[in-house]
Amino acid sequence: MNKIFLLLILTLQVLNLFAQTWPLPELPDTTNYGQYTSRTMHLLQSSTPEKPNTVKILIYGQSISVQDWWLEVKKSIQSRYPHANLIMENKAIGGFASQMLCKTVEMDVSTFYPDMVLLHIYGSNQLYDSVLYTIRSRTAAEVAIQTDHFTGENAWSDTMSYYFLPKMAEKYKCDLINIRDPWKKYLTDHQLQAKDLLKDEVHLNKYGEFLMAELIKPLFEYKSKYASDPFDLCTTMVEGKDFKIHKNQLVLPFSGNRVDVVFENKLIHVNAKVLLDGRRPSEFQGTYFMTRPYAANGKGWPWSLPAMIHIQHQTPWIAEEWTCKFTEATVPYEDFSFEISGSVTGKDGSGKASEDFVSTSKRVIISKGDAEKGGDWHLNRSYKVMKTIVNAGDEVKWKTYSISVDSIQNTGAPETENTGIVLFQGIPNTLHKLEIIAQDRLKLPIHEIKVYRPYYGRK
Repeated sequence: MNKIFLLLILTLQVLNLFAQTWPLPELPDTTNYGQYTSRTMHLLQSSTPEKPNTVKILIYGQSISVQDWWLEVKKSIQSRYPHANLIMENKAIGGFASQMLCKTVEMDVSTFYPDMVLLHIYGSNQLYDSVLYTIRSRTAAEVAIQTDHFTGENAWSDTMSYYFLPKMAEKYKCDLINIRDPWKKYLTDHQLQAKDLLKDEVHLNKYGEFLMAELIKPLFEYKSKYASDPFDLCTTMVEGKDFKIHKNQLVLPFSGNRVDVVFENKLIHVNAKVLLDGRRPSEFQGTYFMTRPYAANGKGWPWSLPAMIHIQHQTPWIAEEWTCKFTEATVPYEDFSFEISGSVTGKDGSGKASEDFVSTSKRVIISKGDAEKGGDWHLNRSYKVMKTIVNAGDEVKWKTYSISVDSIQNTGAPETENTGIVLFQGIPNTLHKLEIIAQDRLKLPIHEIKVYRPYYGRK
């Protein structure tokens, strides 16, 4: 027993020798942090053991956002707000500047519908604006923008960090996290060079990840001076107070693009029809989304599983699984041939990467060329960077689906993180009429209705 205890002590001592500690940074002025993310902060702060609020935070951007610093930020949030039900995910895509993320943001962010997005992107300022527009007009998410860390003198990073990003942050009412200035000061204070915090010309080493996390953590300090939801991004209406159910039917006008219904408890019987503006919610095309491409071999899109990064359509989407089969494909994939088919639509045409493709049904529209040149394909770039091989006969798949329900029953509806369901998501951000009609004689057991209204593009 003594030998085991001694071995444990020696092991801990050895581990301690390799445990690196670095000096904490001197923080910039964080007075305004939380001004435009106060709804998320209020949800975290107001969580209790009896009523834990679900808070969804999404990390989005490119390779800097992919790195592990965000896990330390997540750990800090969990420690500071232990009663919150934190759902924090990272959907950043390495190597994707704003020119490409503007094509993936609807697929990645709008579907997740977070409470907050932590965003860092390189590239075109105009297409960075496009990413922000999609987030702020298609979801009720708050946004915190990170300025660039310092890798050496770079006029474009200075222009983005000190001119374009502050302008966009004010336009879309986003918090702006000052990374660049305290990063420079840290280097000076500790007599470091930019490369001492990097593992190559831009990506962070462990020291750099430590500093990034420490500069972002202050965003998640609750400030009571800011209103809990200044832009009315989410309105909770309570039965008996804000609405009443008459003759087993709820009729409710609202403005927004998503509605959740929360029941009196999880196990209660429900059998009801849902109408939106007199129509089935699934008839609204805004509720339809596509998944990221995937394959049976489990390889990760887009670098290990080259495919398209964006698909448009003219004919309404329906719920189905799609397949793209490459019929001719040779390196370096500047051109290749493919066939498209849908599990419901059937065979839907063939095409070449060098030509704009419009499927027979017009449910699949793919712009010609590689993503690096403004197109929708990512084969040539995957090969140039990762040497990823695509052979004739290889397949990639994706699904189109609706986030909506036309009826509420005991099962079959997508659950929210509370004791209810998402009725629909992605409809036009304007005035609507919701009807929930019981299909039996039992009282509708509705406790709350949550209406989400994106900040931008309200009508």
